[in-house]
Parts: sequence; structure tokens; C-alpha cells
Amino acid sequence: MGDLVRNLGLCVLGHKGATIKRIGRPALALVAAALLPACSVLPGTGPTSDAVHGNATAGLRSNAALPYALVDISADTIGFLSQPNLITFQGVFPDKRPKPQQVVGVGDVLNISIFEAAPGGLFTPATAAGARPGNFVDLPAQAVDQKGAIYVPYAGEIPAAARTLPEIQQAIVARLRNRAIEPQVVVSLNQQHSSVVSVLGDVNTPGVLALNSVGERLLALIARAGGPKFEAVESYVTLQRDGRRVKVLLSRVVHDPRENIFIRPNDVIFITRESPTFTALGALNQNVFGFNSEIPFDVESLTLAQAIGKAGGLNDQQSDPAEVYVYRYEDRPLLEKLGVDTKRFSYDRIPTVYHLNLRDPGGMLLAAGFQMRTKDVMYVANAKVVDYYKLLTLISNTANTTSATANAVTNVNTAVKTRW
Repeated sequence: MGDLVRNLGLCVLGHKGATIKRIGRPALALVAAALLPACSVLPGTGPTSDAVHGNATAGLRSNAALPYALVDISADTIGFLSQPNLITFQGVFPDKRPKPQQVVGVGDVLNISIFEAAPGGLFTPATAAGARPGNFVDLPAQAVDQKGAIYVPYAGEIPAAARTLPEIQQAIVARLRNRAIEPQVVVSLNQQHSSVVSVLGDVNTPGVLALNSVGERLLALIARAGGPKFEAVESYVTLQRDGRRVKVLLSRVVHDPRENIFIRPNDVIFITRESPTFTALGALNQNVFGFNSEIPFDVESLTLAQAIGKAGGLNDQQSDPAEVYVYRYEDRPLLEKLGVDTKRFSYDRIPTVYHLNLRDPGGMLLAAGFQMRTKDVMYVANAKVVDYYKLLTLISNTANTTSATANAVTNVNTAVKTRW
């Protein structure tokens, strides 16, 4: 209580030297004692930091700082930073057109028709002469078993997996040549279960689709699945192939034909709704007006200048144009191209802070070239004078409050003396 009274008295003396003498130490102590219980009923949004730290049963505290790279957005670096630097399908999965021949796989079901040159052969008895033009027989549909083979009467087990339909036909003819009358064989695909693609996620009719024999591209498969449920600019396509997974914005696939690659059997296509966004913090007009700090791109690519505009621009009364920052995790190869020594970082995704000076006359041009990425954090620092202004405002408000309290106590003392 003594310290509180002393501090309160100092605040009063700092504003009006004679006030403390008029109030008196006992009256000031009375005011301080009356104000202490009010602290527990003041408005708040949750527990205080002292309460959180003091009531913890166990924990782990650390003062270790996260290592990061600081890169200036300048004429030397904008050449790299102006590129979207996005992972692409055609970069990870080279767009090589599949073979035009359709290859049979395990689980496929085949139709087999065997023709002979004359009746009375292995499959066409003499009594059937003329009854069936062409003297042929249709075998029951044959499914390719787990060993990759089918069974043909009198020909035995025929390897079929990883073969084209003409190759299977020739293999059957070779087995029957010495037993049937000039045999000819026609093999066609009844049901396809090996050359399939799964299209899942935010499409209108997700499911497993069979690929045709000439090959199909990514957008064709998405269209066969009913198309995306949401706009292309807020939908991502994830392609999973051979244990690798690549994620690309659907609008990029639509606008860049090179990204519309051919799909291979057993690929998995997953469509998700994920609108690209960035977070805007600091001395920006949108934060002053209370707008949401997470802002959608609404376009396929967004520059830093556009991001600042979406955030309402810099606050003229608060911001320091020389201190504009973009926070993100950057790939090691790009930082090495920029000339950053990455040997001090032990991981491939390196925390990176990009700095832009908009007081530089060319700063706006650099901002117009710098490419934002989804989940970036844009921060504009306060001008240094803002901290002094905050301090002066706090001192002024404290002095005014103390003066008003002192006047109220003086009035009470005067009223009490007058009454008694």
C-alpha cells in the first residue's frame, strides 16, 4: 500500500505540485485502497499474463530465438522475387504422351472370339456348317487373374498383363495354330479395372474413372467427374503419382496448357477448396477500421503492391513506409540464388523476412513486382515517433485522471468540514 500511495502521489505531484499537499497522505491512501478492489471487476478479454504464468503446474520456458534470413527487396533480388516460383505439374511430372496401345492389367475383363476357316474344326462342329457365318465361337468373358493370365480352352494359360490386345490375340493364335483350322482371334476389352483414375474431393460426381486407350488429360478427367464445385481461383488440384504429391491452383491449370498434363493409370486427383489468402498486420488502414486481417487473393497471382491496396494502404498517422515486411517460409534453393548463406540453417524450409523501403522512389515499382504467396504475413511497422506519442498520451491521461481524483477528494474533504 505504501508503494502504491507513493507512486500515486508522485503522479499527482508531476502534474500539480500543490495538489498532494491539499489532499494529504491519509486521504490519498483512502483513495488507493478504494481503487484496488475495482481492478478485479474491470472489463477484460481473459486472464492476465501473471495469472497464466503463476498458476501453471508445469511447463517449458525458452528464450531461444528462431533463426531467420533477412532479405531486402531491391534491384538485385526482384528478378527472382517477381517470379511466382510455384510448384508445377509439368515440372515434377514431365508431360510425356502415353503409348497409344492400351495395356491390359490385373482385374481387367476380356471378350474373346475365336474364328476358324472351315466347319468341323476345334470349336465349330461340322453340323454347324452354314448356320453361323464365319464359323466362330464367343468364349465366356475372361478376367485377368492375379498372376496376370487368362485361360483359353485348348490353348491353356495365356499371359495377358502388361500386354496389348493385339499381342494377346497373337499369343492365342500361336497356341491354337496346330489344333484349330487356320484360327483367328479377336480380343476386346469388356471391363477395365487396371487403367483407372480416382477423382475425389470437391467435384460434383467423385469416383473411379476408367482411362480410354488414347490417353486423357487432367482437365478432361475433372470434367468427367462433374467439374469442380467452386471457382477455379479458390480450388487446388492435388495429383498423387508414384508416391509423389503435387498441389497446384486449378486456375493455373486452366490458363496454362502445359499444366494440363496427361494422366496415368492409378493416379489420384483430389480437388480441395482453399482460397489463397495473406495476413495483413501492423500500421494499415484496414486494421484501424477493424477489418479482418486475413485477406483473400481473389486472383491467381497477387503482388505486394496489390496486397497493400487490399489492406487499405499504409496508415498515414502511424506507419513507417521504410519498414514494410513480408514473412514466409522459403525454399533453400531460392535463397541460395539470392546469395543468402544457408549453411547456418539445418532445414530446407527456411524462415525468411523480406524488407521493403517505400520511402525509396523505386519502392512502389519493387512492390508491384514482388509476388505474394498464400499464407504470407505482411507487416508494416509503426514509425518510431508513435511510441513517444503513446507514452505522452499515457502520461497525459494518467495526469488528468489523477487531477480529477484529487479534486474529487478535495471536494469531499471540504464538504465534510463544512458539515461538521
